[in-house]
Amino acid sequence: MALRRPFSFIVVILFLCSLAVTSAGAVSITQVNRRLISESAILIDADTGQILFEKDMHRVLRPASITKVMTALLALENGELSDTITVSRAALRPIPPDAYKVPFLIGEEITLEQAMYANAMVSAADASNCIAEYIGGTVDNFIELMNERAKELGALNTTFLNAHGMPDDGHLTTAYDMAQIARAAVSTPGFNEIFSTHRYVMPPTNVQQTQRVFRNQNRMMTGAFVYEDLIAGKTGWTGISQYTLFTAARRDDRTLICIVMRSPKIDDKYKDTTMLLDYGFDEFKRVDFPIEELENYSFGDTGDREMNTEFVVYEAFSCLIPKSLSKDDIKVEYITEDGDVESELLVRIVFTLDAPGYWQGVPELGEVTGAAQIIKEVVDDDTPDSDEELTDPEEFPRPEWPVVSVGPPELPPVIEGQTDDNANIYDQLYELSSGWFAAIKDAVVVLVVLAIAICCIIVSKRKLRFDRNRSK
Repeated sequence: MALRRPFSFIVVILFLCSLAVTSAGAVSITQVNRRLISESAILIDADTGQILFEKDMHRVLRPASITKVMTALLALENGELSDTITVSRAALRPIPPDAYKVPFLIGEEITLEQAMYANAMVSAADASNCIAEYIGGTVDNFIELMNERAKELGALNTTFLNAHGMPDDGHLTTAYDMAQIARAAVSTPGFNEIFSTHRYVMPPTNVQQTQRVFRNQNRMMTGAFVYEDLIAGKTGWTGISQYTLFTAARRDDRTLICIVMRSPKIDDKYKDTTMLLDYGFDEFKRVDFPIEELENYSFGDTGDREMNTEFVVYEAFSCLIPKSLSKDDIKVEYITEDGDVESELLVRIVFTLDAPGYWQGVPELGEVTGAAQIIKEVVDDDTPDSDEELTDPEEFPRPEWPVVSVGPPELPPVIEGQTDDNANIYDQLYELSSGWFAAIKDAVVVLVVLAIAICCIIVSKRKLRFDRNRSK
């Protein structure tokens, strides 16, 4: 019994210390910046498009096979999975031999669904081109559709030159642009099922007499980096682009999208994505601004006019902020413009969070719209109240404000791999010193744990020696 107590004490102490290490190891924004290896990355909330983290998100790079996300999106928007495709020589001719992953044969009859699974799971360029030719009439027409759809989604710095992502000079995009494309894709019926399937069996066709089995090679689905909350993903790699990865994950009521580009090693993209998703799920909370709260606003005096208004807000607003911040840290600004009617004001309510020390997202959180109608105008005490009959505020036409992008509306041309050489040196030094501080803090925690463990062992040995001497 004397021998058992000291070791039980040691086990308890080590368990408590392990809890301390776990809590100290929670991913902070400083640690994300220090550990992130990919050269460009973005993390967004899929429901609102809010950017929770970004690193060089507008840097123009080669997407490799995450191009196939756009190929699949257009296929689902413009075709039916049961449609029959006849594989043509024109679709297969421009593809290098090592990109035939299925392979499909000229004259083979397949369904759009089968081509979609081959496109998503084994990254088959022959499947991508078959989809492109079927949806667009020709591969070239489909590429035009890709670029048109990209612009519609706000991917303004993207140029697609093929449907599969194989190296092609000028085939470029950004992490920000791919996040906008992915956001549309994950909300399209059928996409998530196809891009999260582990194994798919393609039955025999008119040309191929045996079945073909596709197995997903994404290690966040079936390998060493399995992520339980994943709902869709697509890997990419070429020697020029290095590794790229698109991932969407859902936990509770929150869906996040992560894009990483130019990861040097295959494991880097998985580690970076896992870290960013955990950061987004664990370190953020949702705050809400209900309509009633937003409508509780007084426009006050405007010049020599005292305005009493009926104010209508058309929708509530919600966003994500770091758990260390509160709703009071969000700046709410009411911006007004005159409407078509003299007594009407159009209102934009803009939400901004400026907390550079707490996160690395985009300060502009979003906006909602409303309208206000002047009920009474008082120029001076001698001016009688207006008897003009007023329009019911509920009948106001909803103002059509231009869509506000969370990034620059359009960037100047950027050479692939270009970085900002004029970055503020003080910001760099601050980030570097923050990384050193985090590393020192982690090292201190480990040393404390080791010291406690050593002390426990020494105490237990001395107690054992003392007990033995007493027994003699």
